[in-house]
Amino acid sequence: MDFSEWGQPSKEWLAFATANPTLLSRSDEHLPPLKQQENANTLRTNVAKTLVQTTGLGHLVHTEDYVVPTRDGQSIILRSYRPVLLGTQTLPGYVYFHGGGFVFGGLDTELFNCSWMAHALSITVVHVCYRHTPQFTGLTAWHDAVDGFEWVTAHTNTLSIDPSQLVIGGLSAGASLTAHVVQNELKRVRETGATCRIRGQVLGMPTLVQYEAFPYHLFADREKTSVVQCADAAIISMKRVKGFSHLLGRDIDPADPTWSPALADEKDLRGMPPTAILVTGWDPLRDEGLWYAQKLKNAGVRTRVHIFPGLPHAFNAFMQLPSHKRWGDVLLECIRWASAGEDGWVVEKPAVMTSLMERVTAGASSSAAVKTDSPSDVAAQAGTSL
Repeated sequence: MDFSEWGQPSKEWLAFATANPTLLSRSDEHLPPLKQQENANTLRTNVAKTLVQTTGLGHLVHTEDYVVPTRDGQSIILRSYRPVLLGTQTLPGYVYFHGGGFVFGGLDTELFNCSWMAHALSITVVHVCYRHTPQFTGLTAWHDAVDGFEWVTAHTNTLSIDPSQLVIGGLSAGASLTAHVVQNELKRVRETGATCRIRGQVLGMPTLVQYEAFPYHLFADREKTSVVQCADAAIISMKRVKGFSHLLGRDIDPADPTWSPALADEKDLRGMPPTAILVTGWDPLRDEGLWYAQKLKNAGVRTRVHIFPGLPHAFNAFMQLPSHKRWGDVLLECIRWASAGEDGWVVEKPAVMTSLMERVTAGASSSAAVKTDSPSDVAAQAGTSL
């Protein structure tokens, strides 16, 4: 395998980076993990609340929180989002797991994302707020994800969700949790003969293999793997990936399929529901998603893959990028597709450049640069979609 053709920074990104050097140089990696977590969650929450207020979604979507017991005797919170105008009507459901390197994220950081999806698709979104490192290590997050999903399936009446129209998805770390929940469901189906309760899954910029278990031997050239080619990519570098991984602790086998769901045998993936995967090209995690997509295809699973060449992990947090809107459109398309559609790999064409490119290529002065202190910009630096 060789997916390196999509790993060079795109013109779109290079133009944006040239215009915004200060923004992209911000980092708090020198701070203790708990301080990084506090800073990131505060920023993400402020951004989410601002967007919900300015878009009016706060009046269009109703939220409700539920306390869910976990297998270790503790509890987590789930928050449901439903379009106000649809009242208590039974709707399709989308179980959502946020990103954040298993470190960042919380109930309020996802206010805008979940409200937007619920309103745009006329569905009930259920955000499972799993526990994070460094407070909780090991497989806690994955166990919380399964426990949260089980609660949802047992309370579809309470949530006014059609149990036959339940899709599951997540971004980055949340995509890892999604993949595990689906594989756990497949195991249940095989062992009991029961019907699969998941209609489809959506994995956005997924992390699916712990870096120490990456299968270099399956790729044409080690140097062309995303782990090496994109080691110094913007937003998320391999240094950052390793840092997140180390916070989970050293007691888990990197090859454990719970932690590394892409390592599952192809025979164990047969019967999986339709799977959509969104991948960024200039991203250390790129090859994990594309390799998993290939394995699913080999196992006879309906797959849909969208590749955004030359863009880094979490690029979608920057509203100035032309591809920002396209990411949102594709994500909604994939959630819709999860219950019906055709297979295929779609390589996204470069977005039409705006005056940003013209100013950069013409040697624009700093006074002409695009404003970079918008909430979405700050959110990206806080690990918005990790």
